[in-house]
Amino acid sequence: MDNMLLSGKTIKKLVDSGRLVIRPFDAKQVQPASVDLRLAGEMLLLKGKSIDFGNEQEYEKIKGGEVILPPKTHVLVRTVEYVELPKDVGGMTKLRSSLSRIGVVFNNAGWVDPGFKGTLTLSVFNSNNYPVKIKSGTRFAQLILMRLDSESEGYAGKYSGQRKITGKRKD
Repeated sequence: MDNMLLSGKTIKKLVDSGRLVIRPFDAKQVQPASVDLRLAGEMLLLKGKSIDFGNEQEYEKIKGGEVILPPKTHVLVRTVEYVELPKDVGGMTKLRSSLSRIGVVFNNAGWVDPGFKGTLTLSVFNSNNYPVKIKSGTRFAQLILMRLDSESEGYAGKYSGQRKITGKRKD
C-alpha cells in the first residue's frame, strides 16, 4: 500500500468504519482531500514579559461565543472536534484560506501524529493592526490526512488525550 493523501471519499469510509474518529462529525465538512475543523470559543494568551522555553508557560484563558484575536498577537485556540487517528494515518493542519486572506497566520507545526487522540490545539497570529473577531463554530482549519507506508507505534506523547487548549508543557 502506497503512502498518499486521502480523498474525502476515503475519509468518510474511515469514519464510517470507526477507524478514524471525528466527534462531532458532519459529512458536510468533508472536502475533496481534507475535513474542515471548527473553532471552539476559547483561547489562551501568554502571560508575563518573558518566555522560558524550558518550562511550562502561564496563560490567560478567555472563553466566549466568539474569539477575538488581538492585533499583532499570538494565541492558542482549539478545535471543537475530537479526533483519533489510526496508527497508519498521519495528518497536517492548515488554516482555511478565507482566514489567511484577512491576515490570520497559522503558526503551529501542523503535524498530527498517527495514533493521536484529542482535540487539536492550534497556534495562530493576527498580523493585522486591528482585532479579528471569529464566532465559535466557524470552520477554521483543514485536517489533511495521509496514509503511512506501514503502521506506526502510535503517538503517546505529552499532548495525547487533550480535550482543552493545551499550552507548552515542560520538555
